[in-house]
Amino acid sequence: MENNQNMPAKPNNYMVLAILSTIFCCIATGIASIIYASKVNECYARGEYAEAEKASKNAKMWAFIGIGISALVWIIYIAFFGFAFLGAMSNAGSY
Repeated sequence: MENNQNMPAKPNNYMVLAILSTIFCCIATGIASIIYASKVNECYARGEYAEAEKASKNAKMWAFIGIGISALVWIIYIAFFGFAFLGAMSNAGSY
């Protein structure tokens, strides 16, 4: 039987965050995040604790990059159409 006292805690795989990032934010970065998230459990089970920790950090990083890109796109989208709407409203009163 293996001694579990020397095993470090399993890092979070961020799979839920990766899936939500893929569905609601950016598909490309979300897929990268899912790939790294799936590696966390595999590496940990093989005893590759440093690799599991690295995969966990990469999964989290790519999920947040996707969320950031999505937020930036929405800000630009709202600003563009918001200013276009305000411009149209100010021109509507000059007729």
